[in-house]
Amino acid sequence: MTTLVLPEKIDVAETLLQLEKDRCESDLAYFIRKAWHVVEPETTYVEGWHVKLIAMHLEAITNGEEIDDRPYNRLLINVPPGMMKSLLVNVFWPAWEWGPRNKPSMRYLLVSHKIDLPIQNAGKLRRLLASEWYQKRWPIEFRDDQNAKTKYENTKTG
Repeated sequence: MTTLVLPEKIDVAETLLQLEKDRCESDLAYFIRKAWHVVEPETTYVEGWHVKLIAMHLEAITNGEEIDDRPYNRLLINVPPGMMKSLLVNVFWPAWEWGPRNKPSMRYLLVSHKIDLPIQNAGKLRRLLASEWYQKRWPIEFRDDQNAKTKYENTKTG
């Protein structure tokens, strides 16, 4: 007969935090849903089917999946303006790879047809990475000598 030994006290808050963290690590769409309040605190998050689909493709790239024995490393996202392309690819995905996917050495180049969008997204990404919500789950340190709004680096050279 097997005896199950339970701890005297279960820290419910810590258990819920760990469950959220574990799910974020395996599900980019869930990570986006949970991190949204940091990036867009005044906007209600409404998840559309396209967000889940794009997140699924970004996960495939992160996971190094292959199609026809070739690496799945190219993605063209063709949706109308205002459908979160920039936020998904330039803010949430890099933050997800650095923390939940434990790839802090990944490097990103944010580009656009206008200079203001990459600067705005770099600021949002930096704000998410430095937020209390993110740091509590995936603490990362920024290098002091590379910590500007448009160019920052963590201690793992990402």
